[in-house]
Amino acid sequence: MNSAFRLAPGGRARLAVLDHVLDEAYGAPEAMLGNQADPLDETIYVILSFQTGVDRFKETWQCLRSVFRRWEDAEHASVGQIAGVLTPAGLHRQKARAIERLLRTVRQTFGELSLNALRSMSDSDAERALTRLPGLSWKGARCVLLYSLDRAVFPIDGNTFRVFQRTGVIPQSAVYRRRSLHNAVQEAIPPERRRRFHVNLVIHGQRTCRSLGPKCASCPAIKCCARRNLPALAYTSSRPGTRPPGHVDPAARRRAAPHGRTGDSTCG
Repeated sequence: MNSAFRLAPGGRARLAVLDHVLDEAYGAPEAMLGNQADPLDETIYVILSFQTGVDRFKETWQCLRSVFRRWEDAEHASVGQIAGVLTPAGLHRQKARAIERLLRTVRQTFGELSLNALRSMSDSDAERALTRLPGLSWKGARCVLLYSLDRAVFPIDGNTFRVFQRTGVIPQSAVYRRRSLHNAVQEAIPPERRRRFHVNLVIHGQRTCRSLGPKCASCPAIKCCARRNLPALAYTSSRPGTRPPGHVDPAARRRAAPHGRTGDSTCG
């Protein structure tokens, strides 16, 4: 497939090294992410993950399911009732509205509150169906495809984008919202490595290569990292006012961040 997006020079080689290093460090502990086997469950789980750390949205998920044991119960609840359950995780009204619209659209599209019809679709058809649902971009759709439908796709969430940009896999000028970026990176990763690699990247982004306060000193990937677009607080300098390599101003970082925000959107 021809793509307008290109990895950074040496990016493909960095991908392979990063995959190996992170797998050695973390071992793809998928259970820690809490992704859901049911595609509708996973779709809502992905919505809850928007700009929220793994531990917090896992807790919010448990709260949501304890109150709404069946999605039919949430379907008949008000946005305010759903938002009340989601309050501790933040962005509760936005996420509640997304869940309400999602359930309504799933019912209208599939005739039931289930996305099991996707299991018999091709990857491209299933992704197209998912991206037509409220609250899901192609990133979220690929999370559902990967974790619930066991398809060999590769989502780029906020953690993944940040790690790839800092390590020099993708250019500093890369724009998250360009689908050509998502497609080009996916094609550069062997299908059999995509799931483990993604799990390790999410764990790495949450634990070590964090948006703010990255732990560079203890990073298992430090030897293969270009250290680009790191916040200034990750560096120390004897020269006041010295900017770190690859420094970009906060406004530029906001323009490049996923969904136009500086927070993370995570698949699990």
